[in-house]
Amino acid sequence: MHIVGSGNCECAFCKNQNTFDLPDDIIEAAECGNLVIFAGAGVSTESKTVFKYSLFEDVQRELEIKEDISFSKLMSKYCDTANGRIKLLKKIKDRFDYVTSFPELQRRASSFHRELSSIYMINEIITTNWDDLFERYCGAIPIVTPEDFVFWTLPDRKVLKIHGSIHNLGSIIATEEDYNKCYNTLNTGLIGSSLKMILATKYVIFCGYSFGDEDFNCIYNSLLKEMNGLMPHAFIVTLDDNAIEKFKSINITPIFTDATYFISKLKDALNAKSLILPDELYKSVNLMLDKVGDEHDLLSSAFNIKEHPEIIYSLFYQDGLIHALERVLALKRTGYYSNPYRISHTIDSYIKWKSKKSKKKLYTDVAYIEGYLNGLVYILADDEHRSKIPLYFMFGYNSDIFTLDEYKNLINTNEILHRTSHKLAQKIVSTITNESGEMVFHHTPFL
Repeated sequence: MHIVGSGNCECAFCKNQNTFDLPDDIIEAAECGNLVIFAGAGVSTESKTVFKYSLFEDVQRELEIKEDISFSKLMSKYCDTANGRIKLLKKIKDRFDYVTSFPELQRRASSFHRELSSIYMINEIITTNWDDLFERYCGAIPIVTPEDFVFWTLPDRKVLKIHGSIHNLGSIIATEEDYNKCYNTLNTGLIGSSLKMILATKYVIFCGYSFGDEDFNCIYNSLLKEMNGLMPHAFIVTLDDNAIEKFKSINITPIFTDATYFISKLKDALNAKSLILPDELYKSVNLMLDKVGDEHDLLSSAFNIKEHPEIIYSLFYQDGLIHALERVLALKRTGYYSNPYRISHTIDSYIKWKSKKSKKKLYTDVAYIEGYLNGLVYILADDEHRSKIPLYFMFGYNSDIFTLDEYKNLINTNEILHRTSHKLAQKIVSTITNESGEMVFHHTPFL
């Protein structure tokens, strides 16, 4: 059991970051790829940090209904009005569009998803939310209809959207009639079967639900009945002080803290075991990418390539470095490069690839791979070793080159350090018809 906690900040975003016990079972389940997130409206656009009023409260005020009523019954009443279903779907879409139009609101609505994204071992997510935040910020493939299950066996992250998606308005589950149809389908259909299999075999953490949440009650009670009460132990991240008594009878343990904060502390625990790389690496990658990009521009403008054809290798080296760093940032949302074991395996593969290219004297590819390799090494390295990643490359020179001035000194000696690669560079550059030599060579991200 790990005890984790925060400071004493009382702002709207930090005040619920309560100290809590992080069970070893959860850490071990994550390590084995057996941890599943079941997400509700509380970790999305319906959070109070995003909208002042929830969709439920908005509709309730519009219909001037004050009595206690369930979400689905209220939506049914709304749809009973003239063009009600169309108006409801438009209201839902307008709320999402409003959040998207304000980056601050978008950041608030997606805070949970962005925190979760780099935990690469959480590969299956279940949600009753209609938004596309798991797709956009976690790189998850949406599974909405039975036809989508063709993607279920892929190794990529998936999100099972049991209440439909904003990108398929006809799939949205909102009214009492929708709910009844949905839960009948869950009891008999492919999606329901997959959901039961997940809940029966993996550790589940419910986030963004409360005990009174209609979604939660209907889904969990339906599955509990179907499985004859043999549901495995689950957890719910909640701020409800009465949750212990409420959930005790259905074998769910409450964890009293903010859901996004819970995910951040889970990530800290995984990082402490060297199972996942810290998110700070992405800031370092951004800085290095800017630095290499600047050096690439300086190198391109510093020489006439027809007079110094060998600079193509340093340009290709920098391209490899740039492409590796860019790919790290592009796949950040999937957690792909947060996995240190995957990076080590990739490095080994590229070392073998470089050896094969060297034997075939494919020097342009060798220079590119050398840069790409150093980009991968950069991810795993500490700050001291990151500062030792060279920014320039030259065949036949056995020391690292860090600055343009160092590189110029080597070039200006007119000494040919590697004749075979030099001849290939001359042959490549000879195809240039521009006499000024003002052309920048680039290596594409293919080998």
